[in-house]
Amino acid sequence: MDSSSLSQFLENTHLNGAEAKRRRLTLYFISYIGGTIMAVLAVKNLARGDDFLAFWLGFFSFSVFANAGLSHIFKNNNIFYYIAGLIVVIMVAVITFTGGYHNTGLHFVYPLILIQIIIVRFRAAIFYVTGTVGAVAFIVYHQESIPATYRAEDVSRFLIALGCFITVAFISEYFWHKSRKEMLTDNLEKLRQANSDPLTKVPNRRFLESVYFERAMKNPADYFPLSVVVVDIDYFKKINDNYGHDVGDRVLIHIATLMKNAIRATDVVSRTGGEEFLILYPKTTLSMAVKLAEKIRLEIESSPFIEGDIHHPITASFGVATALTDANINATVKLADEHLYEAKGAGRNRVM
Repeated sequence: MDSSSLSQFLENTHLNGAEAKRRRLTLYFISYIGGTIMAVLAVKNLARGDDFLAFWLGFFSFSVFANAGLSHIFKNNNIFYYIAGLIVVIMVAVITFTGGYHNTGLHFVYPLILIQIIIVRFRAAIFYVTGTVGAVAFIVYHQESIPATYRAEDVSRFLIALGCFITVAFISEYFWHKSRKEMLTDNLEKLRQANSDPLTKVPNRRFLESVYFERAMKNPADYFPLSVVVVDIDYFKKINDNYGHDVGDRVLIHIATLMKNAIRATDVVSRTGGEEFLILYPKTTLSMAVKLAEKIRLEIESSPFIEGDIHHPITASFGVATALTDANINATVKLADEHLYEAKGAGRNRVM
């Protein structure tokens, strides 16, 4: 996992998660409040004998509640936002067609249009709103085919006011999204710096404990079996003693680069301290993890550190363990650490 991959992971975990929660709660609030209002209006219209409008208001109330209820069950599916936007299109068309109570239905178009702009993503909202306004304009200019009756001067002023309202709403939404994006970019950079090792640019221990393992426990099907490989550079102290800490730092960068290039896109290399690294292999069995670790061991062994007059061979020791469920991640890391010490005790430069 390089810096860009780390940023993407953090964005999906923290920032997109927060945005998804905001959109979901907005959908729930608008759906339950709006659905209740429509149910009340349906009862009132039924009482005054307007069965046609009462039916449609009741139908829309049921649809809104059902859509919100399903979104509770399928929380990661965005289709319910677009269904809500489509319900609004039909709702506006029906209200305009019937005229509502004494031809006052057009007054409800404004909040309904705003709901589309808020719930549906910005670009998609442009198409939804355009379609909705097009349907309204078509209906009000073909009044000979509808029950409602609108005066020509009311129609023209309504459409002008609606156009101004939509323009202001979209401008406001655009600049809100723009300022939010800038703020999220700053926050993302701070998160990336806090969760990555400043020397090697790979994730650090904080990332593993507060981000990666937490996400793995929330979505176990995407990560387990999770194999853990603890890596320790052999005789690293001698490198620092013989060449100095600056060279030692460049050796760490060299090793981190080798490991990043040797892993798969779904795997993670992190620096957990000093000369110690930890590799995570999601959806990987123990036997496969051992093979992958052996591949990296051979890559390190065959890639000495070369810089100027320095030509220093490097080896590393590996400890491997696998967590089958999210209940034993910490125990697995500890077991991999124990296997690392066994590898060092058995002569180093090996996988245990």
